[in-house]
Amino acid sequence: MKKPTLLKTCTLTLLLSLSATSLASLEKAGAEKLYSHNQHYFTTKRKPKKPAVLKYSEDFILKKALEYKKKEFNPNIALPQIFVESKTSLKQFQDAIEPQWGQRPDMITNAYVIHLNQVYLLDDANYYQKLKRCMDDSLMHEYIHYIQAKYQNFDLNDDTLEMEAVEHQTRFREEFCQ
Repeated sequence: MKKPTLLKTCTLTLLLSLSATSLASLEKAGAEKLYSHNQHYFTTKRKPKKPAVLKYSEDFILKKALEYKKKEFNPNIALPQIFVESKTSLKQFQDAIEPQWGQRPDMITNAYVIHLNQVYLLDDANYYQKLKRCMDDSLMHEYIHYIQAKYQNFDLNDDTLEMEAVEHQTRFREEFCQ
């Protein structure tokens, strides 16, 4: 889960002098959640972002995931539906992921929802730029989980499967996202 973003310093100075009533008003005006930690105010609502886009097609990334896993494409296995953060409500993500994670996250993150066969992806270009990644490697990671669940019938609660997904994600990033 991503950490909330720190409000700008000029806003922070103003917030430090606000009363609890004023903070509640700010929350109603736009911040999904406003809270303080060691005199720093954070919000889970971020400024509008430049959207990231896939460099490669979903089909190409799936083909590479199947190749990495040494599996053949099976047309009888439904492809996952893909949702991006900028076009998905937090409630939809929470409703989808809660049965799997046992919690309702405060923000959308990259995830594969097994029981619904859905992939959720962050599409914030700044996020990927800061981490020297691309949206494609995130989709690769989630496709690996899709293959583990749907092609191999693995239980995704096995930690080694997460390590495998990271390994293939890194390989894809090094080959195609540089």
